[in-house]
Amino acid sequence: MKNQNAVGLLVACMFAFQSISAQQQPPVILNPKPVLSRASSVGQLPPKLECNFSVIKGLSARRIADKIDLALGNFEFSGELVERVQSSPNVMNMNIRSTSMPGTFCSISVITQNDNTEKLVGTIINPKADEVLVLTEENNRYFWVKKQKQFFLVE
Repeated sequence: MKNQNAVGLLVACMFAFQSISAQQQPPVILNPKPVLSRASSVGQLPPKLECNFSVIKGLSARRIADKIDLALGNFEFSGELVERVQSSPNVMNMNIRSTSMPGTFCSISVITQNDNTEKLVGTIINPKADEVLVLTEENNRYFWVKKQKQFFLVE
């Protein structure tokens, strides 16, 4: 048995090769869907988040109790459409109760102007938070911008 070291080395190499080849490679996804983070409060969100105009505008075609997912930059706002009211011929108001941020409420209005262009106005607010998100327009793009709650709620 003068070749015990060689046999031991051969057995060790076979186990190492088997364990390496047993590892499965993860599947390759060619067009991965971006993973949106979930925030549990308005305070966890960055100061400015880009908004998709066409998605918000499309809310006016949704029904009461429909589930809503809005992308706020890299974050997701999930909720349920609780009210949709045509307050005047040119204004559609929608209210969404958040399911991803308990106690948070989103109010969005689509205003059709005289030249048939549409403008968005909205807020995302949680009465227990110190900040609100206000929908603002900059250079024909819409953003959710953090503002101090004291300027929006009367105590």
